[in-house]
Amino acid sequence: MALLVLLHAVITLVRLGGYVPLLARAGHVLGRPRVRRLLGRATGAVLIGFGLVITVR
Repeated sequence: MALLVLLHAVITLVRLGGYVPLLARAGHVLGRPRVRRLLGRATGAVLIGFGLVITVR
């Protein structure tokens, strides 16, 4: 059982560690004003959609 837990921890560290170089490269693109506006609008639409779904139920 301990080996399974260790294996899960190692896989998680490798997976999350892979996000660092990916986001470092994407950081300059995500920081552009046009992209930030688009992400803000998309996030707002999703949150409004969740609110509507909860309200309708």
